Amino acid sequence: MSRTILLVHGAFSHAGHLAGWARVFAGAGYGCLVPNLAGHNSRDIGSLQYCTFETYLRQLRERAIGMPEPPILIGHSMGGLLVQQLAATIPCAALVCVASAPPWMLTAQLRALPYLLPLVPAILAGRPFRPSARALRHLALHDLPAAEQDRLEPGFVAESGAAYRSMILGTARLPGPRHAGATLCVSGGADRIISNRTSRRLAAHYRAEHFIFPDQGHWLIAHDVIAGRIVEWLAGLAPA
Repeated sequence: MSRTILLVHGAFSHAGHLAGWARVFAGAGYGCLVPNLAGHNSRDIGSLQYCTFETYLRQLRERAIGMPEPPILIGHSMGGLLVQQLAATIPCAALVCVASAPPWMLTAQLRALPYLLPLVPAILAGRPFRPSARALRHLALHDLPAAEQDRLEPGFVAESGAAYRSMILGTARLPGPRHAGATLCVSGGADRIISNRTSRRLAAHYRAEHFIFPDQGHWLIAHDVIAGRIVEWLAGLAPA
C-alpha cells in the first residue's frame, strides 16, 4: 500500500482543521500532504469569488501528479466529493470518504433548513459566504463539548458560493469513471449535514467498507481515534 496521503478539507474549513489527523497518519509512517484549497487560508474572501469546483479539482490534481507514487486520497465533507472526483481522473492507492458529500444532489435534512434558507441567495448568486456561528454549532459541531465548539467556531472561513451550489445541486459530477479500487466510507450516525441515507447510498455506490460512528456528528475530524481506525483499515489492504 502506498505510504503517501493527500488529505483534503471541506467547505468553510482549512488545512489546520486536519492537523490532528495529519499527526496520526504521520505517526503511522505515512507522508501526509494537507493543502489549503484556494481562498481558504485567509480572511480575505475576494479570491473565492472566482473559485469553482473545477478550481479546487485542478489544484488537487496538480499536487497529486507531483507525488512520487499514486496517493491515498482522504477527504472530509466537500473534500470527500473532491477526492472522489480526483480518483476518477488519476490513479490512487485507496479512497477514503469521511462524512462525504455524494456526486449527486445533496438533499438537506429538515432540521437543517432553518439554518440554510438564509444562505440561499448567496448560494444561488455564487457569492462567497459563511454560515452564522449558530448554524455552524447546530449543524457541524453539535456533538462536541461546548468548550471545543467555542474554540473551533471562530476558525471557520468563507466558502465559494459557486462551488457550494455545484455540490448541493448535484452538478459536481465525477469527471471520469468512479474509482473501482479499495474504498472506505466513514460517517457519523448523528450527522446533521450528510444524512444516514446518503452515507449508506454512497458506500453502496462504491461497494465500499463503511464505518459508522453512531453518536458522532459531521465533525468527525475532531476525533483522532477515527483517524486511527482508518490507519488500521489501510494496514489491512494488500500492498500496491
